[in-house]
Amino acid sequence: MRNREPKQRAVLISWVSVNNGAAPIITALTPSAWPKEQRFDRLYLCWRNTPGDDTSKAALKHTQQELGKVFKQCPEIIPLRWDTHAPPTDHEAVRAFAQSALSRVRDENPEALITVHLSPGTPAMHAVWLTLGSTGYIEGPLQMIQTRKKDQVEPGQSQVQVLAFELDTWLQRYRRTWPKSAGSDDAGHSIDPLQARSPALRDALTQLKRWAPLRVPVLLLGERGTGKTTLANLLRASSPFQRDDVKVWPSVVCGQFRVNPQLAQARLFGHEKGAFTGAEKLHKGLLESADGDSLFLDEIADLDRDTQRMLMAALEGRGFQRIGGTVTLLSNFRLICATNCNLARLQDEVLDPDFFDRISTFVLRAPPLRECLEDIPRFWAKTLENTVKSSGVSPDGWQRFASNPILLQNLQTNTLPGNFRDLQRVAYHLLAALAAGCEVDDVLNQSLAALPTPRASGTGLDDTAALAGQLPTDVQTRLDAHELAWYRAALQRSSNNKVKAAKLLMLPRKTFDNRLRKLTEQEIGK
Repeated sequence: MRNREPKQRAVLISWVSVNNGAAPIITALTPSAWPKEQRFDRLYLCWRNTPGDDTSKAALKHTQQELGKVFKQCPEIIPLRWDTHAPPTDHEAVRAFAQSALSRVRDENPEALITVHLSPGTPAMHAVWLTLGSTGYIEGPLQMIQTRKKDQVEPGQSQVQVLAFELDTWLQRYRRTWPKSAGSDDAGHSIDPLQARSPALRDALTQLKRWAPLRVPVLLLGERGTGKTTLANLLRASSPFQRDDVKVWPSVVCGQFRVNPQLAQARLFGHEKGAFTGAEKLHKGLLESADGDSLFLDEIADLDRDTQRMLMAALEGRGFQRIGGTVTLLSNFRLICATNCNLARLQDEVLDPDFFDRISTFVLRAPPLRECLEDIPRFWAKTLENTVKSSGVSPDGWQRFASNPILLQNLQTNTLPGNFRDLQRVAYHLLAALAAGCEVDDVLNQSLAALPTPRASGTGLDDTAALAGQLPTDVQTRLDAHELAWYRAALQRSSNNKVKAAKLLMLPRKTFDNRLRKLTEQEIGK
């Protein structure tokens, strides 16, 4: 078991060349053919399998044989077969395959540098690679290359050319920007808009896209940890209300203002030099910084009413003044607010009624993860990957747990009241167990023990609206998983002492053992 900072893996994906054989791929795999030496751990070879036409299959076999002859240490080769009747000039058919191929490569190599080889293949294949690679379809490090024959290269040039080509799309902007200040709901881009599977998440993203072009406020409501900051970032990236020169855009978490309203006004509106004790120089506020952009106010329920009224004037176009200033300033910004406070309390108790009306032109509910069951496998894989990066450890074998069926089943049957935070907690426990050298079964048990355990009240089982969002479902499987969670909680509490765990559940030891064995076997499908 090794705890270390791993070197970045590198993978190459390319079409098999029917006309030019293995030459273009040999060039791409030759370190000295690059401007700066590049080596690869894996090679994904895409080939077209068409009934009655073995041309591409023969080219694949020939390429593999030639690579074996040329390279003593050839990267791991993984063929990607495209079963199709479509011609290689059909852009739409090529696009569908290329998208699935790139998604698979990223899923199998979450932190790797993906290099897309543009040269082999038909013009349609070139165009699709270029489009997907330059518009931000795949998250994470990616580069595109072209290869040339030796007689086509001028002196001093390399056979491999790395393309510096990137289109300015909403997806690129979403991936490369982030609010300057955000709450703990999101540790990164936890939601990939292109990968949404559940109806609840798809509906939310459809609403965002519909509202994005309008310069009117949007209020994001949702439980803790549902990804409201991610949705705010996506809303901004999809809208014209963003500045090209800004990578970290104006935002603030209003919870810090709860005991100091003056701080809220200083941060939002700015202050003149000498406006108050400690104001040693002029400070521009977030409203000025947000001119021509979007302003994100997280935990809006913690903003005091005086500041709400001042902000309302700015929203209405009447302007604002820095603290200690006399000049009225104007800012053309789009306001996005977020809170985990429920709508009724927000409207009736927390916010000034006029301010609520101004910020709630559009209200979007961020769905909890228990309503996004189809998305949980991808959410879990992404959370585990982010946790590896943030924890400072990368124990061997962590990748295998990204798609572990027992983990996924438990995540999909738990109510996950903390949503992404619950996934993150499980990921930390998993990494700790792996780093300590635990066996696979112990790693799973310790990970699952970190899941929230049902409480006597407030378990969510009496929340009919939440339950309705999860139908249809196998109710017996749900109840068994609910029961198994109690057994694991008792084991965690008793440090895996089964005698004590049985007592905690007020069960005879034999009943405890038999029932735990049966539930565990059902879970793993025995």
